[in-house]
Amino acid sequence: MILMNIMILLFQFRLAYVAPESRVVGAGDLVDEPKKIAVHYLRGYFLLDFFVVLPLPQLLVIILAIIPRSFGLSTTADDAKNYLRVIILLQYVPRIIRFVPLLGGRQSATGFIFESAWANFVINLLMFVLAGHVVGSCWYLFGLQRVNQCLQNACSVSNISSCKVFRDCGLNFDIGGQNEQISQQWVNEPASTACFDTGNDTNFQYGIYQQAVLLATKHSAVTRYVYSLFWGFQQISTLAGNLIPSYFEGEVLFTMAIVGLGLLLFALLIGNMQNFLQALGSRKLEMQLRRRDVEQWMSHRRLPEDLRRRVRHAERFTWAATQGVNEEELLSNLPEDIQRDIRRHFFRFLNKVRLFTLMDWPILDAICDKN
Repeated sequence: MILMNIMILLFQFRLAYVAPESRVVGAGDLVDEPKKIAVHYLRGYFLLDFFVVLPLPQLLVIILAIIPRSFGLSTTADDAKNYLRVIILLQYVPRIIRFVPLLGGRQSATGFIFESAWANFVINLLMFVLAGHVVGSCWYLFGLQRVNQCLQNACSVSNISSCKVFRDCGLNFDIGGQNEQISQQWVNEPASTACFDTGNDTNFQYGIYQQAVLLATKHSAVTRYVYSLFWGFQQISTLAGNLIPSYFEGEVLFTMAIVGLGLLLFALLIGNMQNFLQALGSRKLEMQLRRRDVEQWMSHRRLPEDLRRRVRHAERFTWAATQGVNEEELLSNLPEDIQRDIRRHFFRFLNKVRLFTLMDWPILDAICDKN
């Protein structure tokens, strides 16, 4: 992933762009000079992309795990998890900022990024997969936080003085002899075992994290990830309609965020589906309007039935051949070199005639222009 981000970062230094000042007059000059492209990117999203490329989570693991052990220090697991969550959140926000314009089909220097219907379908599917992954991962992570908070409360009310070292795996503690007996006491402590009881009659209410608590006891990482992904998909699709949070403020805000995210994705999906259906029916509607105009014109001119039948046949043949595209108007709006190449493609059958094979291209182009 880091290597791919570095390649994308380097690719941005050679990606041409449309000069903003040229858009005022509607020209849209394409800048392809490497020096100007590099200066434009350095003044734009370079710092944001560079921050995303930095391997901050890996550096945090080295700082909190390897270096303290080398110097005989210890770092609590709670602190490590808090630091890791903050860094991942700070790196996810810039990635979302760079990814959101793709969802709206933002126009680039070479046109719209996603033009075909299948490309829009794939990007919307990936958007739902990413949203389900993020929501499910946050749900599982916040569920573990609630379990950790319950264990902290149980440790504070218990009579076991060294219960913190059994709860925090970041503290170096040798379990053996008497310490093993203390560990067994902590495991059998009613306050600690109650943290894994998700019933409604318990003192610590988990709310929407009840299934996450039970899921944390599963040994298979695949099971935990697949169920978290399913939970994320389910809540986004139902707009968190079946969730009843507890009175914990963070849990309520997380539920509100799921509802807002589900509404946003649903609105984007409906908008994209509407555009897709309009694109499919626009050509058919155009054909129907064309036929209606032709019928009204023939009725106004009082053409005989035989002639009307011939006009309808000619219209159907023309529509089947061109699909309703005005080729002359389309060619007239293209540059001269492209028009020339298209005409050569249309009249490539002339190369089969020996007389035309002896002619130069300027003469053949003049013949093609007259047809």
